[in-house]
Amino acid sequence: MRDVAETFEDRARLDGRIALAIVTFATAYGLVALLDRVGAPERLVALVSPYFTVVALAALGFLLHSMSVSFYYAAGRAAPAAYAGFAQAALVTGLAAPFAARLTGAGSPLGVTLGLLLGVALIGATTGPMLRKTGAFSLSDLLAARFSRMEPRLGMIAVAALTSGIVALAGYQTAVDALVGFTGAGRPFAAFFIGAAILLIAGPGGVGGVLWSACAAAGVLIAGFALPQIALSLQGYPTPLPLIGDQTAWSDAVRVIENWRLARPAPAALEITTMLGLALGLATLAPALEPAVTTKDAAAARRAGVAALFWTLAAAALITATVASSALIVSNVAVGQTPERLPESIYSASARGLVQICGARVDGPAQARAACLARKLPPAAPLRPEDISVRAEYLIGGLPQLAKLGAALTGLLASGIIAAGLALAAASLHACAAAVGHDALYRLRAESALTSRRLAITRLALVGVTALGSATSAANAIDARTLVGMALALSAAVFVPLVGLALFARAQDRDAMIGQIGGLATMAATLVLDSAPPDIEQLAWAGLCGAVAGLLAGGFSAQAFSQATPESRGFVEEIWRGDGNALREDKGV
Repeated sequence: MRDVAETFEDRARLDGRIALAIVTFATAYGLVALLDRVGAPERLVALVSPYFTVVALAALGFLLHSMSVSFYYAAGRAAPAAYAGFAQAALVTGLAAPFAARLTGAGSPLGVTLGLLLGVALIGATTGPMLRKTGAFSLSDLLAARFSRMEPRLGMIAVAALTSGIVALAGYQTAVDALVGFTGAGRPFAAFFIGAAILLIAGPGGVGGVLWSACAAAGVLIAGFALPQIALSLQGYPTPLPLIGDQTAWSDAVRVIENWRLARPAPAALEITTMLGLALGLATLAPALEPAVTTKDAAAARRAGVAALFWTLAAAALITATVASSALIVSNVAVGQTPERLPESIYSASARGLVQICGARVDGPAQARAACLARKLPPAAPLRPEDISVRAEYLIGGLPQLAKLGAALTGLLASGIIAAGLALAAASLHACAAAVGHDALYRLRAESALTSRRLAITRLALVGVTALGSATSAANAIDARTLVGMALALSAAVFVPLVGLALFARAQDRDAMIGQIGGLATMAATLVLDSAPPDIEQLAWAGLCGAVAGLLAGGFSAQAFSQATPESRGFVEEIWRGDGNALREDKGV
């Protein structure tokens, strides 16, 4: 009875703190809306929310500082499933943000969307509960206990650190791009500001800070995209969504977007391979698995997976509705109008390169008229659909301005995008540092390593990766889409074979090495044989080929040349039918 009472008290305290955080964020955004209503300058109103969001998330992470190994690497194993799933949805949305901003750049976004959703489902059904059942801090931590020799351990830890670092750079870039695009901040300042916030989230509190900051980020994200849709619905606008929305509006939006060549249907085979490759990569990606590690037990990890899938679907639906609504509004206010009679918001967006009128960037009616005359459009003739082109970034971030919903909603939507990138960068940065500070030091070198030394090395790695991210983001030297695709491909090619072999009792260290090398070599060969610069579809295909080839190579080697040992049988038995006691108890937990 005492344990039950303590559990209820702990949950009540947690809910109270979460309620306080919600009230704080809601009050701040409400005050920004009040500023908008009383006539404060629009630029000031739009600036306040993004900067407040970054500072608030950083403060939340800093206040959760801890020297406990269990809290730092697993948030005390006490996160309720609903909150863990909510946080995971924020991380997955951050992964998807570069593709949403530019769609896929090559084909239909359907394969990317379905791949990420399937990856969330796989985490909730397989890898997440497996990690929580065994008590491992990460997938590489679990696999290092299965394969004891230095070579396979070193490979898996290196790939975990590399993929996490790559994703951290992508999240960093997403947050910096959004801050620069919405506020007009200088890129060096934005890179430093975001980098400081990432360190404050992930450094003092580890996974505990990351988890609760990601929950807050998810709330800001959902609110930022939901409130404009609610406002439009109250004004009588249809919600353009397939199945659950207005089908006529959705069909019109799809037609407009295809006319702008932002997306086009892809062959079914390409969609399927993209979906499978991304799903396998996400299901084994270290940052995406962090929320599952924080839950109470394997059953809670499964419930967290269900919650994550629900909120990821909700975020995908809201972003899709935002893009479609923006496309319809741009088409309605621009097509059929003369070049000199467009809304000021269109001219402003065109001056920033987000909209082109008659194939040119214009900043006013005179330039628009001159551009259309140069394109042989007669004077006073209305614009045709082919005379307008729009970048996808504008369709995501420009809806409040296009629909004249106020600068407060523009700032809130910007805050959601920045928060998602910030949460992803912090989670990935911690996963990268943990691979160095815990998986390498504790599992690879000395399981008697002092807790203080492990935490110090982890935090030192955090600073190093953040400095690299700040430099690359300030120089705008990286493409976030390519980074995310490469990380998912590497994760699929290396960790899918290792997970499969870990559950095969005959597989030993040599077979794990063969699986890793086979997966990496196949992935590299697949990319090299295609001379074109890799896009997300090619990277997903390469990751899928590497996963299959590595699993087959390692499995054949195990079947032909290896025998099950008592240790390998015991590991597999604990995973499938035991209590999950496959690891030695960690010092400090």
